Amino acid sequence: MEFQKQILLFLAGTHSDFQNGLAQFLTMFGEEILLVGIVVFIYWNINKKNGFVIFMSLMSSLSVTGIAKAIVRFPRPWHLIQDLDVIRIHTATGYSFPSGHTTSASSTFTGIAMAFKKRWLSIVCALIIILVGLSRLYLCVHWPTDVIGGLVIGCGTTFLLSGGFATLYDDKEKAIRVSVIIGCVAAVAAFALAVVILLNEETHHAFSDLSSTFATFSGVTFGCALERKHFDFEIKEGQWGKKILRYAIGMVVAVAITSGLKLLFTEVGIANSLTRVLRYILFGFWGGIYPLVGKKLGLF
Repeated sequence: MEFQKQILLFLAGTHSDFQNGLAQFLTMFGEEILLVGIVVFIYWNINKKNGFVIFMSLMSSLSVTGIAKAIVRFPRPWHLIQDLDVIRIHTATGYSFPSGHTTSASSTFTGIAMAFKKRWLSIVCALIIILVGLSRLYLCVHWPTDVIGGLVIGCGTTFLLSGGFATLYDDKEKAIRVSVIIGCVAAVAAFALAVVILLNEETHHAFSDLSSTFATFSGVTFGCALERKHFDFEIKEGQWGKKILRYAIGMVVAVAITSGLKLLFTEVGIANSLTRVLRYILFGFWGGIYPLVGKKLGLF
C-alpha cells in the first residue's frame, strides 16, 4: 500500500494545467456517454452483430466490476492520503477497486479490436485502454491495483464471452429468448438493489452504480429482443447522410431520457434510487428499440 501511495503522490506532484486537461480528455474514453455513443454507432450504422457482442461483453464486464466493488469496498485514494491533489473527482463514484473507467474502456476497445480485426485499429484500441488506465492514476482517483483489476476484468471478460455472444446472435430465436431472460433477471436485480438503497441510504455507495448497470443491461436486452422480433433491421452500405442523421436523433433522445428525466424527477421531488433505475432502463431500452421507432420515420 505504501508503494501505491508513493506512486500517486509522485503523479500528483507532476500536475500542470496542460497535463490535467489532457488527462481529463483521455479519461473520457472510459466514461458512459462516450462509450455508449461509440457502441450504438456501431450497432445502428456499421455492424449490428458486432455492436450487440460489444455491448453484451461491456455490460457483463461492468456487472463483474460492480459486484467486486460492492464486495471489496476499498476506499478511494483521497480517503487514505491526506491533502492529495485529486482531479475530476465527480467521475469517481462508488468504491475504488476495481476501476470502472478502466473496465469500460478495456472491454469496449478490446471488443472493437476483436470484432473488426484490423491491425491499425487494434493498436489504437490498445493505446486508448492504456491511456485511460494511466489517466485514472494521474488524476489520483484510483490506486494502481484498481487499474490493473479493471484491465483484467474488462479484457478478460470480453475475451471469454465475445465468442459465445457472437454465436448466440446468429441463432435469432434463441438470442431473443436469452435477451428477455437476461433483461428480466437484470431488472429484478436492479430494482432489488434500489429498494435496499431506499431503505438504507448508507448502502448507496456500494450499490448505486451496480443497480444502474443492471438497469441499463435490462433495458437494452429488452429493446434488442423486441426490435429483432418485430423488425430486425439490416445495415446497408453507404447512405451516410441518413446514418449520421439517425445517429444524431437517437443520441439526442438518449441524452434527453437520462438528463431530462433526472431533472423532471428532481423537480417533482421523486428523485431516488427507484427512479434512477427507471431512467437507466428507459435509456437502455431506447438504444435497443430505436431502429423499430426509426423505421416509422424512414431512418432505418
